Amino acid sequence: MVKSEVVLIDKLTGLKKFKVRSDQRKTFVIYLTGNDNRTGSLEIAIDGSRSQVDILGFILGRGKQTLKLTTLQDHLKEQSVSDLLIKSVLFDSSRLYYEGTIRIRKGAQKSNAYQKNDNILMSKGTWADSRPKLEILANDVRCTHGATVGRIDDEQLYYLKTRGLTGAKASVLVLSGFFRQAAERIDDLKIRQQLTMDLDNKIGRLVV
Repeated sequence: MVKSEVVLIDKLTGLKKFKVRSDQRKTFVIYLTGNDNRTGSLEIAIDGSRSQVDILGFILGRGKQTLKLTTLQDHLKEQSVSDLLIKSVLFDSSRLYYEGTIRIRKGAQKSNAYQKNDNILMSKGTWADSRPKLEILANDVRCTHGATVGRIDDEQLYYLKTRGLTGAKASVLVLSGFFRQAAERIDDLKIRQQLTMDLDNKIGRLVV
């Protein structure tokens, strides 16, 4: 399989638009791990037959941060594929508002679109609002979406503690694994390794 071209978006502010042509395969990586409030939108026009788009999001919230993110997977041509996975971990009293839209136009028959947003809340003051939207104008397509909001997995933490890890180290390991599920889909090895290392370091500083 041809490797996907990776587009790293580490400062998503305002509206960013991209277009994907026929037979192209691209992966867009949203990386929001800074300290400031952020409002951003990403719109991908999938304007080519047999094109494939992956959108991967990595979000760390802290302090009193408010993060607002919207995405649009806009299918214009037939037999196009899009797959979105946004993952967030929120600390302190940070908040995430996410709205993701899948739009399948009349000319995009036999297209396949997927959208998933997973969120882990690390304290009682955190909050995540996930709102998926579907706009389907074609009748021979496949579209699915889902969202989860929850706490860190206590069973995983307990198991790791029985193996001799401290509570903090166990939490870091679980959260790193949570993000790694998405990171493993990045074909560019250098970007994947840099992103994973940076996430691990930041998680280690946030977990107390």
